[in-house]
Amino acid sequence: MADIVKMYKDAFAMYVSGELDAAIGAFKQVIEADSEFALAHQGIAEVYARLDRLDEAIDAIQRAIDAEPTESLYYTSLSRFLQRQGKIPEAEAAAADAQRVQSSGGS
Repeated sequence: MADIVKMYKDAFAMYVSGELDAAIGAFKQVIEADSEFALAHQGIAEVYARLDRLDEAIDAIQRAIDAEPTESLYYTSLSRFLQRQGKIPEAEAAAADAQRVQSSGGS
C-alpha cells in the first residue's frame, strides 16, 4: 500500500505543478494498480475539470463515489462539475448528498 500512496502523491504533485497530461497518466497508473483507490479517481477528476473535460470529470468522480460512498468531498466535487455544465438541479442534488453523507458521520 505504501507504494500506491507514493504513486498517488507523485500524481498529485504533477497536478499541482500544472503538469496535467503527466498527472492524468500517473493517476491512471494508480487506478490500474488499485481501482478502488478513491482519491486517485478524485485526482483525475480534478485534472479533467481543470481541462474543461467535464464529462470525463463526472465519470471519474462517480467512480470515486462508487469506491467510497461515505466521503462527502466526492459529492461536493460532483456538484461543482454539474454546476459548471449548467445542470443546476443535478448539482443541487449532489450537494444535498454531500450534506447527507457528512451529517450521517461520513467524511
